Amino acid sequence: MGDFSRNDIVTVHGDEVTCTDFDGLGPQGERPQRLAEECQAALNAISGALAEHGLTLDQTRHVAAMLREGDGFSQCQSALGEALASARPALTLRIVQGFPDTNQRIALSLIASPSP
Repeated sequence: MGDFSRNDIVTVHGDEVTCTDFDGLGPQGERPQRLAEECQAALNAISGALAEHGLTLDQTRHVAAMLREGDGFSQCQSALGEALASARPALTLRIVQGFPDTNQRIALSLIASPSP
């Protein structure tokens, strides 16, 4: 499959952490069979990134879900709902033409901070 590079970015501004363009692809760029699994893998990666800064998904203020096809959002909605239920963040859904990796179907970005 060749070299696979991640496009996710973590930026810190004061006590606010922004996680940008997290995908749910495997270490070698392999895609989970179900979109819900891809979404869950992206959330798991974001959770790990937040933990490095002393934050959790419960402190999410905004999440942006970018998908190649809008019809697929319902498959991710339950994973997002379960992971972010206590935070009740604002949600932006964007339909995009594609991603850097043609195998990718979703990218998640979020902003978290310890205070509301």
